[in-house]
Amino acid sequence: AISHASGAVSASLIADPNSPLVQLGPGEEFVPPVLRPENRPPVYPANLIPLDLPPHTVAMRVTFDETGRVIDVASSPIAASTDDPYRPALEAAVKDAMSSWRCQPPQIRKFRQGPGFRILEKQRSFKTFFDVAFTFAVENGHPVVRAGAPKTLP
Repeated sequence: AISHASGAVSASLIADPNSPLVQLGPGEEFVPPVLRPENRPPVYPANLIPLDLPPHTVAMRVTFDETGRVIDVASSPIAASTDDPYRPALEAAVKDAMSSWRCQPPQIRKFRQGPGFRILEKQRSFKTFFDVAFTFAVENGHPVVRAGAPKTLP
């Protein structure tokens, strides 16, 4: 029997070269989005462990609303996933995990200068997305999910 031990898990974030540049006005600063550290990683599908598959990469895009909640999880348009009959099961594992993810959304904060300090006048949060890749592997009979090394699509 193969143990369902968990392995070390991390994600590889993929930069989108088509992302718009942030244009700031006077007194504004950009606060980049951050994935929450408590986001749970995907779980290797138990029914695939006995197959001892070669490593598979799954690259997905997760989109968050202005409050940092997931509004969509889909295949990444900029990074490749392993394409074979096991892809749907592995993508489903990633979607299941990512559906509960949270992030600190990006913000633009506007300040005015006070006497020796800055005063926050207003801040706006925005929708955002991350392209994330995971590699699923079975090593010595144990499932492992780690940061991926995806190929960028042309």
